[in-house]
Amino acid sequence: MKTTERQATARLLKKLSALRATLSNEERAILDSWIVVEEVQAHRMNSRATGKAAEVRAHKMTAKTTSKAADRATGKATEVAAHKMTAKTTSKAADRSTEKATEVAAHRMTGKAVSKTVSKATPRATEVAAHRMTTKAAGKAANKATDKTAMRIAFDPNSEEYKITD
Repeated sequence: MKTTERQATARLLKKLSALRATLSNEERAILDSWIVVEEVQAHRMNSRATGKAAEVRAHKMTAKTTSKAADRATGKATEVAAHKMTAKTTSKAADRSTEKATEVAAHRMTGKAVSKTVSKATPRATEVAAHRMTTKAAGKAANKATDKTAMRIAFDPNSEEYKITD
């Protein structure tokens, strides 16, 4: 942090400490929750392999889950039998299928509609490509995040002032 910025921060913290002294306990608690910054490292993703192994263990079949699965399978078999197609339901389904096919044909894309869609999609694709994170941009973002997490502000109850903790 630059010297002038550090001096300005010190002045701001002094004013903030003075303001805090005038607040009620509830207001102080709210102010403290806004000010105290947690480290970004706590949100870092763990390795992918560790997460996969834990997920595999969580889905391991036990005797209890095996009996539950068997009970559910029996219930499903009963439901499947109840939905068996009869001659009456087959003719109904055929009629509905014909209606659906007619509706699908009515929504078929023509050459004109296809060209309109393509012309609308092209500018969007260009904009999406322009916002893509490159390696250089990702590195810059990571460096900025690291710089910002280096300084934390916390309330010191002994001196009753806000202080910068590095």
